[in-house]
Amino acid sequence: FHQAIKVAGKSAAEGQHFFLHLMTTSNHRPYTYPEGLIDIPSGTGRNGAVKYTDHAIGEFLAEAKQQPWFDDTLFVIVADHQSGSSGKRALPIERYHIPLWVYAPQHIIPRQVERLSSQIDLAPTLLSLLNMSYRSNFFGKDILAMGPGQGRALIGNYQNLGLFDGNSMAILGL
Repeated sequence: FHQAIKVAGKSAAEGQHFFLHLMTTSNHRPYTYPEGLIDIPSGTGRNGAVKYTDHAIGEFLAEAKQQPWFDDTLFVIVADHQSGSSGKRALPIERYHIPLWVYAPQHIIPRQVERLSSQIDLAPTLLSLLNMSYRSNFFGKDILAMGPGQGRALIGNYQNLGLFDGNSMAILGL
């Protein structure tokens, strides 16, 4: 996260727009993270790893808030799955109920949106939030423009790909 702040600052100082993709893995086995930052020792389990991830994201946003580019930056935080979903043949739908947090306090009014959707809907939704018109072959939809019954989620693991419509799921297996 500290490196991301530096890269973003360099781009902004050069007058360049930037897109950064950061991926954390501390909340996966072996659940390790720097010692002394939270009250749960590193390597002792998922609870500490999740708490450290929350801490690290909070520190990142606090540091970003001090940067001149903060007010015109769209931050997106999204998970890929909950615990207990990988490495299994089954697709436990409840393990794919994940958060998507879009944060741009100078541009987006906070609200909670409850729509069945998935990560493929992220790009069309972000382009909509940025008021950008575009032509694409996206399979995803703008979450904010979805009507009743239009939601669906694609979920997958190492073995299967599922399409869930809110009531039933079709599974494409090996």
